[in-house]
Amino acid sequence: MYLRVLSLCTFLLLLPLTGFSQVIEDNLSRSGSIYSGFGVGMPVDINSSYTNGMGLSGVSTYSQYAPSISNPAQWGRSGFSQGQLTLGLTNFNTSDSFSSAQNSRFSFESFQFVFPLLRNKLGASISFTPITRADFARVNQGTIENPDFGSPIDFATTLIGSGGINRFEIGLGYQLSDNISVGYAASAYMSSITEEITTSFSDFSFLRSGQPITIDKEIKGTSFGNRFGIFTMAEKLLNDNDRMSLSATVNLPVNISSDRSFETFRIVEGINELVELTESSAITDGTLKLPLEFNSGVTYYLNPYHSFSAEYLYQKWTDSEFSYDLTEQGFYKDRSKVGVGYQYQPFMDQQSSGFFSNFRYSIGASYDDGHLTVAGQNIETAMLHAGLTIPSARNRSSIDISFNYGIRGTESNSLVKENIWGFKLSLNLAEFMFLKQRFQ
Repeated sequence: MYLRVLSLCTFLLLLPLTGFSQVIEDNLSRSGSIYSGFGVGMPVDINSSYTNGMGLSGVSTYSQYAPSISNPAQWGRSGFSQGQLTLGLTNFNTSDSFSSAQNSRFSFESFQFVFPLLRNKLGASISFTPITRADFARVNQGTIENPDFGSPIDFATTLIGSGGINRFEIGLGYQLSDNISVGYAASAYMSSITEEITTSFSDFSFLRSGQPITIDKEIKGTSFGNRFGIFTMAEKLLNDNDRMSLSATVNLPVNISSDRSFETFRIVEGINELVELTESSAITDGTLKLPLEFNSGVTYYLNPYHSFSAEYLYQKWTDSEFSYDLTEQGFYKDRSKVGVGYQYQPFMDQQSSGFFSNFRYSIGASYDDGHLTVAGQNIETAMLHAGLTIPSARNRSSIDISFNYGIRGTESNSLVKENIWGFKLSLNLAEFMFLKQRFQ
């Protein structure tokens, strides 16, 4: 049953890729936001699979049916092993004062495996998530005035960027009491940001080889980080069935010492060879610094079927570094994001009947004032979200499908506005490895 549903959803995710127009035909399928071309790329919000439909991280929203990736403190409440894999498809309709374009990105979102060491007391998590993404393509055109070639020569430079910073994380969560849990996670950060820069000319005789110039630039580095979380819960506040959770996480700043390389093909003794362009440490050695992050949330459960959530995320990007380009670093600003959401899960009611009572429904909205200020404008993002969860009738596994639509940026001051829509597919597996006998 799950394999059939997963295959159908994967087909629906891939189908729209065949219909998109192509501005840069060979590279459009891996293009994302044009604003990811600044510094280390666009920050990626880490959402738990069951709260994607609200557009929230789930820092204060606990689920017995899927693991939490946002708050280490929730791992100590796990009673059974759980795993999740999330994929996403996002479409960008971009426009400025002169033109418009479309591109899309099909991407891996996150992977996580949570297992109890002591059931409902001590739990561990292993996860892999992207932290920033740099997926973009842009073209710059101009003219060179050179009397040696007679008439002016037109040129076009195509810049294609990809990669970003990824995080591999291992952590523990511990339940101090029925109402309080804490958690800690240690992370390994890996940066791999590449840019392919190709310049072509209207007069091939302008170059000795008669071919466009292509330079590959890559920034690589590794570092370690630390994340802390707390989860609190109170019951019977307004009635016998309600409860409320208040939670927060802190992600400490991360300094990544990195190396930058430039490579291109050149004719060496009649052979086209890949050569490195520079060995100067002043150009190759640099620092990428990720900011301090604070994430908090509150969730109120009116009863087992209705819940309301609100979150606030803060990242201090003004303390971040991108030493390879201080101009791009100067665009950074402190980022704040707020979001609200609602979930309705009628399947929790054993007496409910009807086809539509077999699912969980989610809606939400978020506003992000952005981490960039370009041409005096904050690059803001407003999004609407909706989601559907298909729980298994046999165990605690489920499939989450979420949708979002929003607007980023503006056409003012010659900037780019992006209309964004997309959806994510998460497969949550639960109860497939019960570890009670080994650890208790």
